[in-house]
Amino acid sequence: MNKSELNGSPHNMQQNYQDAMAMVRKFEDICKHGIFGTVLTYIYVIEFQKRGLPHAHILLTLDSESKIRTKDDIDKFVSAELPDPCTDLRLFQIVTKCMVHGPCGTININSPCMRDGQCCKSFPKQFKDDTEENVNGYPIYRRRATEPVQVGKYSIDNRWGVPYNLWLLKKFNAHINVEVCASVKSVKYLYKYVYKGHDAASVKIQNEGALDHDEILSFVEGRYVSTPEAMWRLNEFNLSHKSHTVVRLAVHLPQQQPIVYQDGQEAQAIERAALRKTTLTSWFELSKNDP
Repeated sequence: MNKSELNGSPHNMQQNYQDAMAMVRKFEDICKHGIFGTVLTYIYVIEFQKRGLPHAHILLTLDSESKIRTKDDIDKFVSAELPDPCTDLRLFQIVTKCMVHGPCGTININSPCMRDGQCCKSFPKQFKDDTEENVNGYPIYRRRATEPVQVGKYSIDNRWGVPYNLWLLKKFNAHINVEVCASVKSVKYLYKYVYKGHDAASVKIQNEGALDHDEILSFVEGRYVSTPEAMWRLNEFNLSHKSHTVVRLAVHLPQQQPIVYQDGQEAQAIERAALRKTTLTSWFELSKNDP
């Protein structure tokens, strides 16, 4: 079995996910950075793809005063529309270069997002005069019907825009997809996504009835490491980071904490264990003295 201390192993990613969910339960909702308001927690995970450079998935949690609740709040921080080039030419150029999906569908059936004749990201979106809040955990962003603009060889409109934050986009001049998460269910999905683990090769199980599963061998032989990930690890860059440390409690029944002993010293080990505190008993004691 792989140890949870092995960075990137299935157990490590699962425990990181549990840590992240503990932060959600402790601090509630989403988001970080002064441009969105007061941030309570943040977490990021680097993701690698078989093409292109690494990118980060960043989840932020705002305090109750800064939470994005109404459609006006959403429109203040997130837009999915093409800006007016007469009003802000630089933003228009960045959006049309970095924040346009595809195009795909009948316009470009060979787009990588196409699955069985449909876009897996559900583009093009529908026109919408106003933002709609919390539809299955996410808002439906405003996409007003405007005149199409020419981007390369394609004519596009607001149906093809990827949601972004104006301030971040103008500062970094890069693809930065910003979304508002509006329910606990969607938060859990997002944390599962960022901790889904490494890429893996496809494996076919010949004998499905066999119980002999070598977890270490499966991790080593089934793992796919792309060139960007190899570079990232060789340079010892961070693969993930979170704002708070989560201490995992060693859960056990009363008077049944784990005991380590040598042969012939069982009695002494039991005596020591009766006096030794575990993370669980220490937490109970702290909760009792400082409720």
